[in-house]
Amino acid sequence: MENASKALIIAGAILLAILIIGLGMFVYTQASGVMDQINMDSQAVSAYNETFQQYEGTVSGAEAKSLYNAIRDHNRTNIDDYTRQITLTIGGTEFAADATQEVPTAAVTMPANTLKNGSTYGVTFAVDPNSGYITACNISEK
Repeated sequence: MENASKALIIAGAILLAILIIGLGMFVYTQASGVMDQINMDSQAVSAYNETFQQYEGTVSGAEAKSLYNAIRDHNRTNIDDYTRQITLTIGGTEFAADATQEVPTAAVTMPANTLKNGSTYGVTFAVDPNSGYITACNISEK
């Protein structure tokens, strides 16, 4: 009888140990899934911003025109997602991204008149503190 009760106690302890190990594995898998999601989000933000951040700092007129074209194409591609639109300021004139228009007419023609190949420009970006995505670009002549 003593052996049977000890066997039941041992069996209960083994089942309890298996339950605790299983619970630990479940918590670990859930936590690693969250960490993978965080890494994927930061990689998506980096990939999104990388296209534009290569122009940050002092650039030539040709590079400023290339940046303008990249932003214009980006805004056209993301016309349905206003949160992904990038507001462009060139020489103090702001061209707000407008989800109802493809691109404002003035913004399409302005850079050809103002961004000169022989000039040097300073490029800065504003980043949304919540998402980390670039939301605005400022191009000013140096």
